[in-house]
Amino acid sequence: MNYQELEQLLYSERTLSNHTTQEIYQYFLESKKRVSYEDDCLFVFHNDREFQNRHHIIDIHQRNNGKVPMHIFHYILITYCYSGKLTILVGGDEVELQEGDIIIFDKHVPHSVEATGAQDLGINIILGEDYFSKKFINHLPNDALMSQFMFELMNRQKTHGHYLVFHTKKDHLVHNCVQNILCEHYDFTICSNDLIDNYIMILVTHLVRKFQYNTNLSATIFKNQKLLDDILDYIKKYYMLGNLQVMCREFGYDPSYTSKLIKKYAGKTFKQLVNEERMKNAVILLNNKELPIYEIAETVGFKNLTSFYKNFYTYMQCTPQEYRKRQ
Repeated sequence: MNYQELEQLLYSERTLSNHTTQEIYQYFLESKKRVSYEDDCLFVFHNDREFQNRHHIIDIHQRNNGKVPMHIFHYILITYCYSGKLTILVGGDEVELQEGDIIIFDKHVPHSVEATGAQDLGINIILGEDYFSKKFINHLPNDALMSQFMFELMNRQKTHGHYLVFHTKKDHLVHNCVQNILCEHYDFTICSNDLIDNYIMILVTHLVRKFQYNTNLSATIFKNQKLLDDILDYIKKYYMLGNLQVMCREFGYDPSYTSKLIKKYAGKTFKQLVNEERMKNAVILLNNKELPIYEIAETVGFKNLTSFYKNFYTYMQCTPQEYRKRQ
């Protein structure tokens, strides 16, 4: 199948629907499991779509279709606006896709699709939850939000509810990838499944390499994680000093905010983290039987020997002498 034949197919009666919003809703009521969701219900697509030894399912969101009610997939979903526009409600967000735009949903994201007109055509690429490999993830651009989103796509245990929207401005390579996927899908022959998988990988790689994106994935957590990483690195280097005020002055952090952030994300106070690092190094030094204990205490940052003993016992459930004898 060539592109001209594909266009004829995509704008034929095959992709045209005359189902009303009420008819679609009634079909969902009769065929899908539903659960309460806000003031309405949410329809659940379980494993009723068979992959049949493939890694993908290609589906059409038809033209002139009524509204598709709020529903979730247990799969990764990529929706491409082939022509016209698609309006998708994701939680409390309204996302409008123009021709060429793409949205990638994490698993279990509640969303609905507004009614489409005669020119509004969407392409759904449905992927199994193990579609993306770690090898692929490791070659993504160094973008914290993107990396986190892709890792979530690989995580079978959690429900995240996140999405990425790419406004491609009718990018030629994006469109050609989708066309090639559809040509292989509709004119299926030997190796078509493998070719479709490769085109999908090219499509996603091109998107994350070239385009800016919109997302409901908050950047705040990553900014805080970067701050926490900086703090932990500092503690490893300067645990002997162990002074929160000095560290905050060096980095330009607010001490009160920093203390709360450490407690929230590390689950421990700054002082506890410093003491842990001191004790780790004290244990290493105690293995050297030539160093006196008072010198070890001073080396790891304790001016008071009693305080060193107390903290060491809390950490190791034994005194420094007892630990040394065991070695």
